[in-house]
Amino acid sequence: MRCPLTPGRVQAHLACTLSVTGAIALIGTAPTLAQITPDTTLGAESSVVNPGAIVQGNPADLIEGGALRGSNVFHSFIDFNVAEAQRVYFA
Repeated sequence: MRCPLTPGRVQAHLACTLSVTGAIALIGTAPTLAQITPDTTLGAESSVVNPGAIVQGNPADLIEGGALRGSNVFHSFIDFNVAEAQRVYFA
């Protein structure tokens, strides 16, 4: 956004600059939503998310299931966003 600045319009420029700065400050402090959403690409072997499980005495999102191939387990997610201090465990 470009603020108009012409001679004698310093107050308008200042108001415009402050409104843009305020909008940026509000965007920067918007809460981020943590979200873990499995997709369906693994069919019957898709991951299962159990929010609010107790793991080692602490609340956590427990992720179970997945596609087992040899000694490897594969998971696939649409969203995998973990919030600060959020715990996620794979079982």
